[in-house]
Amino acid sequence: MPDLSVLVCTYDRYPVLNEALATLAERGRPKHGRHEVIVVDNTPAAKRRPITLPEGAPMRVIPCDNTGLSNARNAGIAAAQSEVLVFLDDDAFVCPDWCEKIVSLFRSKPEVRVAGGRVVPRYDSPALPVWYDSKRLSGYLSCLDWGSAGRFLRRGEWIVGANMAWRKDVFQEFGYFDAKLGRKGAASLLSNEEIELLERIGIENIWYEPTMEVEHLVSVERMTLPFFRRRVYWQAISDMVAGISISEAGWLRKQYAETVLQLPPEHRNLDALNFEPRDPEQYDIQLRAIYAAALLLGQGISPTP
Repeated sequence: MPDLSVLVCTYDRYPVLNEALATLAERGRPKHGRHEVIVVDNTPAAKRRPITLPEGAPMRVIPCDNTGLSNARNAGIAAAQSEVLVFLDDDAFVCPDWCEKIVSLFRSKPEVRVAGGRVVPRYDSPALPVWYDSKRLSGYLSCLDWGSAGRFLRRGEWIVGANMAWRKDVFQEFGYFDAKLGRKGAASLLSNEEIELLERIGIENIWYEPTMEVEHLVSVERMTLPFFRRRVYWQAISDMVAGISISEAGWLRKQYAETVLQLPPEHRNLDALNFEPRDPEQYDIQLRAIYAAALLLGQGISPTP
């Protein structure tokens, strides 16, 4: 039995996937014991292409015909042979000895049931836009950094699906990922599938391990105003579906109105959701307005009376 099963779920991103797998083969092999890598191809059958697996690497590909990240993850869990599973995004690049650090963590700390690592952005853009603030927005790119010390999570903290490890018996006890949540191909940015499951497990059982680090590719296409607007909209819908957002209409309308009033007078209307901000502060206000408006619209309620 392998000491670690690495699960890479992918959807029609073959060039970057091949690079991520090559990096994993070069840097990821544990110094002691052995591991397996399972690539779950969730690309529709008609669009599937061959995946280049590094020569000699313990990797295999399995198809998943049920579209959706949660379905792909659940297929990977079912195929995994190890008692410790780690999920890696298809556009994430592991640090040296990544697998070894995960295996050592779970061997040395039997009380840890789930662990997440540091995820740092690797920008593909030659220059970052003036409205971009990494502290405010990198979280929407599945990046996080809770500091340099390993510890259990604190209230208000989380781990991200790009880089998270689980004991397999957690899924037997708490269930698998909810197929209603998670991205479904290119159709949406629905998320929260791991957050909903982690809520059931309890924050006191989730460890943050900074040495378990990956770089997460941020493509040029994501560094745009429309991408973050769309990402925040779907985050609101995800929070609503998962039941972790406030849904009282009066409170949400008040929050929307108070947020919009922070903008210059010419944008205190529906233009608040779509004007081009001049700095990160204005964009932050706009995104907060989009979040509140999405929660209202998701209930069939207009943001304005």
